[in-house]
Amino acid sequence: MGLKSVLTVAFGGGLGAAARYIVNYMVVQRLGPGFPFGTLLINVTGSLLIGIIAELAATRTFGMPSSARLFLAVGVLGGYTTFSTFALDTVTLVGDRAFAMATLYALGSVLLGVLAAFAGQVLVRFALR
Repeated sequence: MGLKSVLTVAFGGGLGAAARYIVNYMVVQRLGPGFPFGTLLINVTGSLLIGIIAELAATRTFGMPSSARLFLAVGVLGGYTTFSTFALDTVTLVGDRAFAMATLYALGSVLLGVLAAFAGQVLVRFALR
């Protein structure tokens, strides 16, 4: 791990965090703050994108350098996805005694995130045929 790698992750993380803020803001403006739809959308789309990046890096079809994978997967998507926010949103729903919503949100986030990561890999595999 060198300074270049750290700066690559830091720059990507800043871009990802800014994207997370913008996406969440837009979703809250459209749907309101009652349910954490923004965080759910961010985690699912981030999972889809990380599946795509992981598969592209694994197939080496496009010659993705390790620095690009580091920038995109660790930096951008590390800053974009919001597992810590997901945890806090779930705890907040429980604190608000919205147990059914908290359960639905937690299970839906995990299930949809895993399915989206798998879908990203399948999309790349299909596209490369």
